[in-house]
Amino acid sequence: MNLEVMQKTSASAAGRARAPAAVQLFTLIVFLFSWQMIGKTGSIFAELFPPITDILQSLWIYVSTPILIPHLAASLYAVLGGLLVGALLGIPLGVIFGSSPSFMQVTEPIILYLAVVPKIIVFPVFILFLGIGTHSKLAVGAIAAFFPIALLTIAGMREVRSVFLDVARTLGASKLKIATKVYLPAIAGYIFTGLRIGLGASVTGALLAETKIARAGLGFMIVEYYGQFRMADMYSLLLLIFILAALANWGMKALFSLLLPLPRSSQNFGEFV
Repeated sequence: MNLEVMQKTSASAAGRARAPAAVQLFTLIVFLFSWQMIGKTGSIFAELFPPITDILQSLWIYVSTPILIPHLAASLYAVLGGLLVGALLGIPLGVIFGSSPSFMQVTEPIILYLAVVPKIIVFPVFILFLGIGTHSKLAVGAIAAFFPIALLTIAGMREVRSVFLDVARTLGASKLKIATKVYLPAIAGYIFTGLRIGLGASVTGALLAETKIARAGLGFMIVEYYGQFRMADMYSLLLLIFILAALANWGMKALFSLLLPLPRSSQNFGEFV
């Protein structure tokens, strides 16, 4: 009887899980079909909505030829470099700020106020010091990625329970042991989440900077195609950016699920000694 109930429960759960996916797929199909019909018939803003087939054809040209490689390399350098710099600054500073309540009382308002300021407004300053090349775009991506990484690291440090620290010290754990056995498991999930959000922030910051003034990059190409009214090419680059960002987010999620430490309840505090 219990087995039958469990099977029915599992089937019901699987059905509930499939329902949102089916709705999402149906919505996507309707959206693409509608866009295709609008583009083919030219009934609504014919110049702004090229057929989906034209967009996919343009995308295929970009992925099957080396036309886009210099621009893709410039954007990847700015985005990934910005994420790396943001992480190298955000994680240590987040640990320092989060570990000292008195210090945090002074710095937290400043960090929170700066976090909501659009990062693109400092782009002219970076241009003055770094020029109009990819380094200034990297700097915008870095400052955009820094704040979510730092703030989530601070949030993770605040979640460390004092009882775990007391137990570790009672067992004679060194500072290195406390850092690796207490702090790291507590903040790892927050850091990983901060990196995923920071990646999105770096993409937004770097590509937005490329649309302002640049000599290469996907953002630069999008603005160029918009100015030339090559809408199919512009949409194909937007689609490419979306695909790359989705793949990067999926890859980071899969990697973090492998690296994330075990839950606190499964760890043995006897390892301190």
